[in-house]
Amino acid sequence: MQSLWFVRQGHLEWRDVAAPRLGGDLEALVQPIAASTCDIDRLIISQPSPFKDPFAIGHNGVGRVLEVGEGVRTVTPGDLVAISWHISCGQCDRCRRGLLAHCRQTAPGTCYGLPGRESWGGLFDDVVRVPFADAMLHRLPGGVDPVAFVATSDNLTLGYATVAPHIKAGRDRILVLGWGINGLYVVAFARALGARSLTYVDDDTANRETATELGATAFPGPPDRGMGPFDLVVDASADPKWLRGVMRLIEPESMVECVAHLGDVTLPGWQWYGTGATLHCGLCSCTGPHVHETFKAVGSGAVVPSKLWSERVAWDQDLPAAMVAHRRQLVAVRSET
Repeated sequence: MQSLWFVRQGHLEWRDVAAPRLGGDLEALVQPIAASTCDIDRLIISQPSPFKDPFAIGHNGVGRVLEVGEGVRTVTPGDLVAISWHISCGQCDRCRRGLLAHCRQTAPGTCYGLPGRESWGGLFDDVVRVPFADAMLHRLPGGVDPVAFVATSDNLTLGYATVAPHIKAGRDRILVLGWGINGLYVVAFARALGARSLTYVDDDTANRETATELGATAFPGPPDRGMGPFDLVVDASADPKWLRGVMRLIEPESMVECVAHLGDVTLPGWQWYGTGATLHCGLCSCTGPHVHETFKAVGSGAVVPSKLWSERVAWDQDLPAAMVAHRRQLVAVRSET
């Protein structure tokens, strides 16, 4: 079968690899029918990154179930499903707490589309093996183009998970620092959830235009001292200077969610201490506890993912070049979908 591989900065290629087979009663085989890029993919492809060796890329995708083990109860062959990014059992103490990105049954960081101690391929593969089908596959709702849910694995659900708990807690004056797709999903869900004030900062003109269409007040960077104050900041900028600068813009005891950085960030410790803000930076275990509400928002039309994509392209031999050149979020769709 064919698998899309990151080879080196600026170069991807199709490779022929062995097709996976079921390895146990709890497993499933799924054919991805649509897959999309992520901000992490864009950084890896376009810039020097920590990842030096070739690997199968792609961790956002929806697919059709081909085969299931005898112990699988929630999906059957033919079902259209969203595929969780992280390999997670759904049964350990961490998974039961919703920490699916930190499952005890797998090595740290085990997932589709990135290198790690365990290799599970990428969601641009012709077929992927899902070791814990009941925990990792989510049947898509009817009545909506299944491709709309392509980023459920990560970006789409992350948008909901990043802001929903804070808006429910009353933190509804929000600043979003953008660069790629993650910031725009945050804006879309913040508006759908009724944020009182929504400010978006990004140097990309097209991104600012999209954020404005979604209901945010958009500015070029960097964040300005005259903005705010904000009680929630979402940093999806991948710019350490922008993250450092938010200390001038936030309310005491506010929340800063960081969803972008691959490199080191230095923060003003004394200023942070004096403000009492909470910083959360890390992988989001979003595809378990937040999938239902994400599906609901898309199904109702409150969030329309296709308005955020930059390209929708064919799943063909030209895909590697399209991936290298893509802006924001590229969605590839199989012709038979």
